[in-house]
Amino acid sequence: MKTWILFLITLFSLTSLRPLDHKFYLSVTQMEFDADKNRITAISRVFVDDLEETLRQRYDVHLALGTDREDAMASFYISRYVEQKLIVEMNNHPLKFTFAGFTYQNNQIVLLSEFSVIPSDEYEIKVTNALIADAYSEQQNLVHFRMNQKKQSE
Repeated sequence: MKTWILFLITLFSLTSLRPLDHKFYLSVTQMEFDADKNRITAISRVFVDDLEETLRQRYDVHLALGTDREDAMASFYISRYVEQKLIVEMNNHPLKFTFAGFTYQNNQIVLLSEFSVIPSDEYEIKVTNALIADAYSEQQNLVHFRMNQKKQSE
C-alpha cells in the first residue's frame, strides 16, 4: 500500500512538472458512499489532453478544454461521456447519474459526479470505469471506494 501511495505521489508530481508530455494513461476516481444522504459522490481526475482527444474521436468536436477558447458545449459533451463511461450499479440496478461539473488542476480535469442510491438493507455495489479507454487501449482507471469509513481500491 505504501508503495502504491508513493507511486501516485510521484505520478502527480511528475505531471505537474511536464504538463503536456506524458506517456502513460491513468485516471484516478475517488468514490464515497453516504448512506445518510442516499448518494455516492465521485471525483475523477484525467489528463485534459486525453479527454479532449477522446471527445474529439467520439463526437467529432474540438472543445479546446482548459483554454480561453473553450467551447460553450464542453460541459454537455463531458457530462454525456462520463455518464456513459462511469457506471455504478447497486443490487444489479444502475444508479441515476448526475454530473456536478468540472474544474482544472494543472494538466488534469477534475470531474464531479453523483449517483442516487435507493436505500436497502444490503448493498452489492459494482463500479465500471471505462473513462478514456475507448481512445487509449493502455488506459488504466484506478477507483478508490469508501463505504462506512472503509476504503477499497481496485
